[in-house]
Amino acid sequence: MDDIKFKEIKKKALEDHIPIIMDDTLSFLDNMLLEKHIENILEIGTAVRIFFYMFFKISS
Repeated sequence: MDDIKFKEIKKKALEDHIPIIMDDTLSFLDNMLLEKHIENILEIGTAVRIFFYMFFKISS
């Protein structure tokens, strides 16, 4: 997913008062995934799939 699409999703979630992952938490998880070479993640209970889009760069 491109950065523009990600920012649109984040902006919409914030406007609609949908809780999303905080930027510093997202950065921490990004570093951990790179450090540990994680390839598979199960994401449960998300409203807008920010984490999924951020790390897997999947277009919708």
